Amino acid sequence: MERSPMGQSIAYAPPKLSQQTLDALCHELLDAAEFMADEQILCVADALHETLRNRRQLRCKIHQRVEERLCTGTVTPFPF
Repeated sequence: MERSPMGQSIAYAPPKLSQQTLDALCHELLDAAEFMADEQILCVADALHETLRNRRQLRCKIHQRVEERLCTGTVTPFPF
């Protein structure tokens, strides 16, 4: 979990899976890995890592834009 400069955790959205569902999914994936080639396991790991990387990049871009607007004082009010 990411932390803010003040040490607080930054949760952008609540988890969509319960811990029980996550545990079952992990167990199922590990069972499936027994029948996968090494390359297939690496492909799954790479896909998950890429998903995480993309999320973090998006969050960083959003954070930078908000910071830039707040620091420059160019925040425009919502049109409604």
